[in-house]
Amino acid sequence: MPKITYTAAKGLVQASGAGVELNSITSVSAAGNLDATTFLTIATAGIAVGGLVLPSSAEDGAVKIIISTTASDVLLKGTNASTGDLTLTNIGDMAVCVYQTDKWIVGRSLT
Repeated sequence: MPKITYTAAKGLVQASGAGVELNSITSVSAAGNLDATTFLTIATAGIAVGGLVLPSSAEDGAVKIIISTTASDVLLKGTNASTGDLTLTNIGDMAVCVYQTDKWIVGRSLT
């Protein structure tokens, strides 16, 4: 089976090798609104004030992963989500968010 790579610019691209790569990654270090299409958001610094806000809408089934690479608090606002606010507090803490109908369903893994 060929290796499949996804990029926003080219879509699915086949190459020699194996596996699947999703090249839809952004790093953030300040509070702000997240976009509806980036698959992986990496929080590289504490974002305790203002937080990261999930998009107000997306296509049903859209998936976003937010992961922390800092030991400082990263606030994920419950705006547009099925949960209240949650805080990632350790390196490796993450949230997996799936858009359904009119809100994000948020699962989290805390180390």
